[in-house]
Amino acid sequence: MRAWIWILLAVSLALPSGAQAFRSNSIIFIRPSMDGSRYFITEQSQGLYQWGYHLGFNASYAFEPAEVNLTGTGRISGVVDDLLVGFFTGALGVTDWLNVGVDFPVVGYETFYNFIHAGSTQCTVTGSCPKETVTKLGDPIFALKARILDPDRHAIGLSLQPFVTIPIGSGFYMDGFGSMTGGAKLILDANIKRKVFLALNAGWQSVKETRWSSDTANAIVDDLLLLSGGASMPLGKDFEMVGEVFGYTAIQKPWAHQIQSPFAWLGGLRYSPGFIKRWSFGLSGGTGLGRGFGAPKFHALAQIRYKKTKVVELEGAGEETPVVVDAPYEEKIIITQTVHFEFNRWNIRPVSYPILDDVVTVLGQNPQIRKLRVEGHTDWIGSDEYNNRLSLKRANSVRDYLIQKGIEADRLIAEGYGESRPIADNNTDLGRAKNRRTEFTVTETQ
Repeated sequence: MRAWIWILLAVSLALPSGAQAFRSNSIIFIRPSMDGSRYFITEQSQGLYQWGYHLGFNASYAFEPAEVNLTGTGRISGVVDDLLVGFFTGALGVTDWLNVGVDFPVVGYETFYNFIHAGSTQCTVTGSCPKETVTKLGDPIFALKARILDPDRHAIGLSLQPFVTIPIGSGFYMDGFGSMTGGAKLILDANIKRKVFLALNAGWQSVKETRWSSDTANAIVDDLLLLSGGASMPLGKDFEMVGEVFGYTAIQKPWAHQIQSPFAWLGGLRYSPGFIKRWSFGLSGGTGLGRGFGAPKFHALAQIRYKKTKVVELEGAGEETPVVVDAPYEEKIIITQTVHFEFNRWNIRPVSYPILDDVVTVLGQNPQIRKLRVEGHTDWIGSDEYNNRLSLKRANSVRDYLIQKGIEADRLIAEGYGESRPIADNNTDLGRAKNRRTEFTVTETQ
């Protein structure tokens, strides 16, 4: 499967010459996250896991995103005054570490001043360029996202996202580049005690060099350096506050010319109501930073999305989250689902994170539990010595996860019992699946 990442990277670099008659810069500056990131624009490293999926719709309005400075006059002439775009986004988890995604823009309303007309002669400074109102398609983006470092296991998360754009949009109306483009982003993120989440995206986009306005100095588009940064902070149970800065600059001469370095900021709220599972709604707004081509005087983004992470079907289990965790009894915390690990290893599978998160909730709600023993158990396949080592390593992995989620280390003890305490018949597949388990025993209360 990893070969597909390199195939898409190769396609994005081996770009054909312009497939359409008119190449230009693209005015579609905002491109939302494709797979349900906790940010609006910036991508996060964690994906959807296998067979999880995301569907979203984003409505973006930008006021005066495109102007040209006519040479020799110092005057600014508008190219686009209003731009309303709907972005249909979707993504699918192919494996626990690989996503495929798409972002398809539809320009619903654009006021365009036709500064190239009448046999490709540009209208004069003193004359009024013809104004048009158009509805067009934009260039869709197809992308892979491969997770390299899992943020739930490490201090940081890291992913690679190669992508290509397809020249469906109109180059003339600046709804697309007029030719195929492609590139890749590196996605880095981290969190501060799960109270503040931070992300940084950096990458490049290979674009066919084009001068899109003969009357404007530096009105040239070529290969781009893409940058985006975001911060998110939960506000209570249902809300998140999000802030972002994003844009691009020319790789050849980064930040040398304002028109080639559009940047903007965006701030807003996301609402994920507890009574509607998996749905979330967002609203944000901001302005351009400077007058780079594409950076608007004002922009707003409304978002609605549905995100579902599916549990991987495994032997002996197959239920979906949420997981039910019984209240702590006198001696044990009993969970109703198995904590799954990677085969023959002690890495916790992402499908089990919600189970352990519920254990964290139980411990947080019951401070009287002073000591909890995390017990690892295996089936009888393998030697006694090997199973004892494996069960202890798995118990320690669970303990480390609970500590990472905020449980005090001195409340947790890890023990590995190997195959010595079966609860089912080791001669059957189902029995062995039940014996491969993690249990939690209360050893001290206040």
